[in-house]
Amino acid sequence: MASVLDPSQDGVAGDLFADFLLEARERLGRLESLLLAAAEVGSASEEVLEEIRLQLHTLKGNTGIVGLTPLQSLAHELEDLAVGSDAEAVEELLHGVDRFREMLQNAEDGRSPGAAQGSVRVPFSTLDSLMALLGEIVIYRNRVTDALAACQREGSSRSAETWDEVQRSYELLGGTLNHLRDGVTRLRMVPVSTIFRPLARIVHDEAAGAGKEVRFEISGGDTTLDKALLELASEALGHLVRNAVVHGIETPGERQQAGKGEALLRLTARADAREVILDVLDDGKGITRDGVLAEAARRGLISTAGEDPLALLFLPGFSTRHSANLSSGRGVGLAAVKEVVERRGGRVEVFTEEGVGALFRLRLPLSVSITRALLLSGDGEDYVLPLTAVVESVELTPARVHEINGALVLSWRGGLIPLLDLGYCFGTSAQRRRTGYAVVIESGETQRGIAVEKVHGIREVVVRGLDAIAGSPAGVAGSTIMGDGRAVLILDPVGLIQLSPFGRARGKAA
Repeated sequence: MASVLDPSQDGVAGDLFADFLLEARERLGRLESLLLAAAEVGSASEEVLEEIRLQLHTLKGNTGIVGLTPLQSLAHELEDLAVGSDAEAVEELLHGVDRFREMLQNAEDGRSPGAAQGSVRVPFSTLDSLMALLGEIVIYRNRVTDALAACQREGSSRSAETWDEVQRSYELLGGTLNHLRDGVTRLRMVPVSTIFRPLARIVHDEAAGAGKEVRFEISGGDTTLDKALLELASEALGHLVRNAVVHGIETPGERQQAGKGEALLRLTARADAREVILDVLDDGKGITRDGVLAEAARRGLISTAGEDPLALLFLPGFSTRHSANLSSGRGVGLAAVKEVVERRGGRVEVFTEEGVGALFRLRLPLSVSITRALLLSGDGEDYVLPLTAVVESVELTPARVHEINGALVLSWRGGLIPLLDLGYCFGTSAQRRRTGYAVVIESGETQRGIAVEKVHGIREVVVRGLDAIAGSPAGVAGSTIMGDGRAVLILDPVGLIQLSPFGRARGKAA
């Protein structure tokens, strides 16, 4: 069948192909979910088979419309195959879904690379509400404009009533802008269930390959996450569930010997006012701290006194693969996951009990485009610090600052924590301050004081990346534009905690 789409054309044809890709991926995801559910019980019911055939029939028709004849033939082949309900037939259909997905990707790469990757479905009612808000903004802007024009006409004799009108219009405009911001932010939010389906497939394949039986439970799929973070979460969770199946969960024989039943891997998502929390919990053999320490000693690594040995799992290159008495391999790739997650304002936590299981927890911000931050200044420079990492700010006095082996520390809540002077660190000051304010930040269980001249309060800022020519200065996460047009650096709390309190950062962040 001839294609209705010319690959060289843009416009309507390109939009139609992008819509086709988006719908095809959704149908493939639905197909995979149905097949995985059937594989879990060992066979597919007639009702499930009917829906599988319906999905494949629709894919066959849609691929024919856009002229993808090889994909149309494959869909027809799979539709004929969807008559058997046993485990073998289900596995064949799963492999068929893999082939379809691969061919679909090849078709996209050959026509319009990336056509559907940046797409999201938006209900018309949402667009309608945003348009209504835009109309309100125009009204309030006109009210402000008219009121300011009246003030100019009146000159020095302008009335208090006119200024009151300016104030009221400004407040109404600000409130409407907040609603518009929330609405646009919601457009970027995608249910995490979209990444749960591929994870279920990973669990199925890895369990089959390792000869293990694993029940995969998921909950909280309607929790939404910023689309910019979705790929990050998918990669991190894929690593965690794969390692849980391969390295954390025991073989059926080992579990029977330990008095355990069917293995369980549970993935849950939930959100609070500040962040999205993703948990990967398995009821396997867990990770022993002694085993981690033994592997660290073998590699010549040193654990800081009082530090949880599990923190060693996140060191670059660390793996427990050579430790016979441990969930081998549980450290592979965790360093990269931790670095990327923390640079996006999140963090990774691990909890474990030997013989009971392990829990890996990802904490991610709700959005990376707009964030609440503390506006700071020192030595003529302004900075913004994400509020999620701030514990409190205290007045900095010489009596609260001490020097130990050349490094400054701050007396805080009955103890001492390292004190980092931003100006001294970034090269805008030759001396470390002992007056002003200290903002205490926290990452995991680590705290640090940040010495600044002034704390100006909380602002909402739009997060922007740094120009490529600026590189990646230590302690800096990005930039933002202030109301007066100035570019201001956004500080990276994790990077600040990692900076040495003894000296300066490499290069200037200004």
